[in-house]
Amino acid sequence: MKLRKLFLSFAILLALTGTSFAGGSKEPQTITIIHTNDVHGRVEVYPYVKGYADALRKEKKNVVVVSAGDEFDGTPFASLSGGRDIAEVMNLTGYDLFVMGNHEQFPQMDFQMLATLAKFPILAANIGANWKTQIPQIKNYTIKKFGATKIAFIGITTGTSGDESVAVVEKARKDATKEGANVFIAVTHLGVQDPDLTIRSTYIAEKCPWLTAIIDGHCHTAHSNGLLHNGILIGETGEYGNNIGVVEVTAKKGEVLGVTARLIPIAGHQAESGIIADAAVQTFIDTVNTRNAAYLDEVLFTLPTTLIGTRDYSRRVESVFGDMLTDAMRLKTGAQIGLLVGTAIRANIDAGEVTRGELKTALYEDLPLCTLYLSGAEIRGEFETALKAYPNENNYFLHVSGLFVEFDTTLPVGERVTSIKLENGAPLEPDTSYLCVSKSDSLYFVSFYDELMRTQDFNIGFGTIAESLADYITGGAQIPAGVAGRIKPIN
Repeated sequence: MKLRKLFLSFAILLALTGTSFAGGSKEPQTITIIHTNDVHGRVEVYPYVKGYADALRKEKKNVVVVSAGDEFDGTPFASLSGGRDIAEVMNLTGYDLFVMGNHEQFPQMDFQMLATLAKFPILAANIGANWKTQIPQIKNYTIKKFGATKIAFIGITTGTSGDESVAVVEKARKDATKEGANVFIAVTHLGVQDPDLTIRSTYIAEKCPWLTAIIDGHCHTAHSNGLLHNGILIGETGEYGNNIGVVEVTAKKGEVLGVTARLIPIAGHQAESGIIADAAVQTFIDTVNTRNAAYLDEVLFTLPTTLIGTRDYSRRVESVFGDMLTDAMRLKTGAQIGLLVGTAIRANIDAGEVTRGELKTALYEDLPLCTLYLSGAEIRGEFETALKAYPNENNYFLHVSGLFVEFDTTLPVGERVTSIKLENGAPLEPDTSYLCVSKSDSLYFVSFYDELMRTQDFNIGFGTIAESLADYITGGAQIPAGVAGRIKPIN
C-alpha cells in the first residue's frame, strides 16, 4: 500500500511539473525554424520576424530564429553606425543564431566589435583559426533541445574548398553527437549558383546525407518550397528581407518524421502576410532613421534617366552605371584604368532628384577609392576571372574605364580574352605597370588579394565612390544613351 501511495504521489508530481520520461515535452515535436539571409541592412523585415516568432510562441510552438549571414552591411542604416545598429535590432528581434557571411569577413567591417554586441551565437565552423583566436565568440555549432530531440545547428561560411567544408561539418557532427545531438541542420552561407559546384550548399547535401535540412544564403535565391537535393531540403529566402523563410522539422526522440519549407512574402505584402509587426523593433528602426534623416535626405544631383544597377545586370554585363562609375573614379584619382567589381553596384538609381541615402544604398558601401599598380599581365588575368561565367552572374565581373576588352566565350575558361587595348588603341603590354583605381572593399577581385592585404601596397585618400560619382555628375558629365562597348564578346 505504501509503495502504491508513493507511486501515485510521484505521478502527481510529474503531472504538476510537466516532467516526462520522454524528455520534458510531448512527442513528436514540431520545431519551426524562422530564417533570413542576405538582408544586407534592409531592416524593414525585422519587426515581422519578431512578430511572427512571438505569435508562434504564444501558441506554445517551438521556435528557432536563424540568420544565414550577410546582415551587417549594405545600407546607410548599417554603415553609418559601423553595424552597431544592426546588432542591436537583431538582438531585439530575438535571433537564436547567426552564421557569418562573406561580408562579415570583409576587412572594412569591425566584426570583432560587432561580435561583442551580439546576444546570439555566431557560427562558422570552417573559418580560419586566426578568426577564432581574435573572435572567441565564433563557434562551430550550437545545440537546441526540444524534448528528446536535440538539434545541432552547424555553421559553414564562404572561403574554404568544398572538401574542407565537408570535413569540418563531419567533425562538428561528431563533436555535437558527444553532447547528445541527434538531429543535424547546416546553416550555410554558400548558395547554389557558384560556378564551382563543390562550394555550393548542394555539395554539402551530397556529401553529408545525414543532414536533416540546410538553411542557406549567399546567392540571393528564393526557394518557394525549399530545394530538395539528395533527399535534403534546402531553404533560402532570396534577399533584402523580401521574404521570411519557414522550415518545420517534426521529430520524435531524435527520429525525423518530416521536413517542410515555405516562404512568407513580406516586402510589398505586409498586410497579406497576416503578421503583426513588433512595435518595439519598429520603434528602434524609426528612431535610427530619424537620427540619420538630415544627412541622408540631402539631394546631391538630378538624373534625367534611371541608372540600372540590379544584381542580374551589374554582375553579368557592361552597363551605363558601371561605365560612369569607373569614369568618375579615374577622374577623381588620375588613374589610367578604373576597375570595379559588379558587386559594388546593388540597386537602380531612379531618374529625378537623387539623395545621399539613395546613392549610398545603390553603391552598397560608400567606402574610399584606392589606387594600386597592376601589370598588364595581371590585369589580363583578372579579366579572365571576370569573364569565366559569362553570360551568367559572376561576383568577379569587372566594369572598366580606360580599356577595351574583347573575348570569345567558345574558348576555354582562362583563355577567353582575345584583345585588351588602351583608350588610345595601343595594346595592353604584359610587362608594363598601370596605375589603377578601385573601391577599397572591392580589391578581392585581385588574384593576389591576401598578399595585397598583408603589404597594404595601395593608396587611399581620394574620397569615396559616392563622392566621385556625385562630383562627376554635378561637374557636367552627360548620361550616355548606351554602353561604351568596353567589354565585348566577339562571338
